[in-house]
Order: sequence, then structure tokens, then C-alpha cells
Amino acid sequence: HPAHRSADGGFHREGSRAEAGSDDDAGGDRRQAEDQLPEKRPVVLAFGFFDGVHRGHQAVLQACLQLAREKKAMPVAVTFYPHPLTVLLPSASIQLLLSESEKEELFKQMGFETTVVISPTEEFLGQSAGRFLQSLSRITSLCGIVTGENFTFGKNAEGNAELLNSYFLDKGVFIQIVKLEKAEGGVISSTRIRKCILQGDVKKAGYFLGRPYRICGDIIHGFRRGTEVLGFPTANLKPERERAVPGDGVYATRAFIRGRQYPSVTNVGTNPTFGNKERSIETFIFSFDEKIYDAPFALEWIEKIREEKQFPDIEALRRQIEEDIKRAKQILEV
Repeated sequence: HPAHRSADGGFHREGSRAEAGSDDDAGGDRRQAEDQLPEKRPVVLAFGFFDGVHRGHQAVLQACLQLAREKKAMPVAVTFYPHPLTVLLPSASIQLLLSESEKEELFKQMGFETTVVISPTEEFLGQSAGRFLQSLSRITSLCGIVTGENFTFGKNAEGNAELLNSYFLDKGVFIQIVKLEKAEGGVISSTRIRKCILQGDVKKAGYFLGRPYRICGDIIHGFRRGTEVLGFPTANLKPERERAVPGDGVYATRAFIRGRQYPSVTNVGTNPTFGNKERSIETFIFSFDEKIYDAPFALEWIEKIREEKQFPDIEALRRQIEEDIKRAKQILEV
């Protein structure tokens, strides 16, 4: 499943994973996308940032796969990394729902053979909508583009789905604009899902995503009190930076270790009973007694159990953890 990065933000691809502005992209192979996409096989492109690959994104991606089948073409997901806003405003912090590799893995699972990752530069984001459309029209194998109705491009987002449609009207490229998915009185969006996660409503976030919210990361040595003081051994997750982490509280979760899944309960916060300052993600995995440092670790967040709170003593906290485990078992049906 090749994922090709355009190293300087333009719509061309190269086999390397060079970041925009790195030494690797100073020369090297910079053939245009039309040279890299198959010449003899038509392509249909799905455009979007696709953070979360939520139910709205899935509608766009499925429409692309369907159109590609009809046209006997190759479906290609075209996405961006990093987030364009962080290029224009370096101080902006966007907490992402997926890492780049997780996003590409989801595309692959859906049936995309190829992903094109555009690394947006200021120059790329500052180009006119017309110039962006011209660069697309130079792709000789292009026979279709699918995107959501809120897709924008060009400087100051001057280009939109309507302009995309009218530009390609007489050029033999089929444009399909997919309506936004709605649920619970509003449009499903990455922003809305991010807000749910930060507020601790991981159940609703999972509903909008179409699957439980998941965070991958490394196991780090924490304060070791889980084992030594409370008698509940815990794994401390260090998520990738820029990841949306659920708000403070206790959650029913599923832990994934070495390809197997285990029911678990996870505390996010500063452990006020112990007066910590540092925020941590501590997971107690049921019926599990293995060393897991350095093992790939992922957590699926199913439902919030309660807020984090301070307890008068360790015994009261231990009793509460036993209650949390009972509740988590009910939620997880184990």
C-alpha cells in the first residue's frame, strides 16, 4: 500500500517520505503526480484531511471506491500532513484524532491501494484556487474526483466544491460532491468529535466515528503506586504528541497488546489523592500479568464511568477502584 509524499506541498508525489523543507527534498526525484499515477489505468481521487476517518469521511471514501469500480479506475485517497492550519499558524495546536500511519491503515482497510500525502507549505496554501485546479487537470489519467460539500482549496479557501464541479464540467472528469453526514442534530465533523473527546464523552465520539476512539502509544514507567500501594498494577500510556486525549476521569477501555485485546479501566488526570502535578493515563488491565514495557500498546475508549476526584485516604480510593472495575465489566460485558 504505497503512500507517496509530495515534499514541497505541490500536487506531485515521490516515493520517499521526506518532510517539506527537509534536506531530502533539495533535489532528488520530483516527478509530477501525472508521472507517478498509472498512465494506462484511470484514477479517481478522494480529497480531504480526513482526521478521524469518521462516518462523514467514510461516506466520501466509499463513494470514491464505488465510482472507481464503475469507471474501472484505481481509487486514490489524497490527504494532507501536517494540518494546514499549523503551517499557516505555527503556534496553533491541533489535537488530532489519528496519526498519519493510522489514517493510511484505515484507507487501506477500506480498499484504497494508494494514498497521496501532500505536505502543505505556505507557498502551496497561498496559491490561487485556479492554479490548484490547473495542477489537477494536468493529471492525464484523472477520470473522477470525490469530495465532501464543505471541501475548500486555494488561498483564503476561495475554491469550493461548486467551483471544482464547474471547472471540470467539459473536461471529461466526473465530480461527485457528497452531502455532509448528520447525527444528533448536527453535522458530524472532526471538530465536534474532538470536543466530545476532550469533554470525556467518548461514547458519543465513538458513535460519530463509527468505531471506538483509539489511541496508540508507548508504555512508560509511571509513579508505580498502582502496584506498590494500591495492589492494582497499571500500564502508563504515553500517547503521541498532538493527540486528542479524553478529559480527566475514569473510563471503561479495551487494551490491545501484541495483537490481543483485554478489558480494562483507565484513569486520566493528576491523581489528586496523591497530589500529583503531572497528568497521566493509567490503565489497569483485568486478568493480565505480563511485562509489557516496549510492547506496542493501544487503548480503545468505550465509556466514561466517573469524574476524577480526591479521596480522604488510600483505602477509600482502593474501594472506589473496585467499584470502577465492576462498572467497567458491566459496560464491556465481561
